[in-house]
Amino acid sequence: LKPGSELQNGKYRIIRMLGQGGFGITYEAIQVALDRKVAVKEFFMKEGAGGELAAKFQAKFIKEARVLANLEHPHIIRVTDVFEETGTAFYVMDFLPGGSLSDRVRKKGRLSPEEAEKYIRQVASALKYIHDRNLVHLDVKPANILLNAKEEAVLIDFGISKHYDSAGGQTSST
Repeated sequence: LKPGSELQNGKYRIIRMLGQGGFGITYEAIQVALDRKVAVKEFFMKEGAGGELAAKFQAKFIKEARVLANLEHPHIIRVTDVFEETGTAFYVMDFLPGGSLSDRVRKKGRLSPEEAEKYIRQVASALKYIHDRNLVHLDVKPANILLNAKEEAVLIDFGISKHYDSAGGQTSST
């Protein structure tokens, strides 16, 4: 999407692209009615993938948004909206201005032991929370840990996460 593009009849206006992965593009946007920044993730498979496979992964993308929307933890990204439009799907998240932990290390160098411990404890708290709900992230890495305005760690990108039932049987697959 180009800067200035609108989604949901003008509810969201794209500012710029933040990043792109294997199944999505994330944008910085404005939620117009509330005049606040948000992040909008668009389902977008690399060229050449379409048909049934794309439909399967788009359904998984929407399921990921719904799972995240039902998680309430200070160190897990908050999803506030999900919708389908222009032949694809989108979900809306809080905008976290601090960049990723990976960006932080690249710009400022290695973390002090105290800083590293703080982030490890915050991410561990998020992981315990999701594990208690039979969910496993499977892609914890510095690029998937963003920093909020208070410089606290927030876990993102649950795209390859797995769900399990109470008996330990897998209820989702990739």
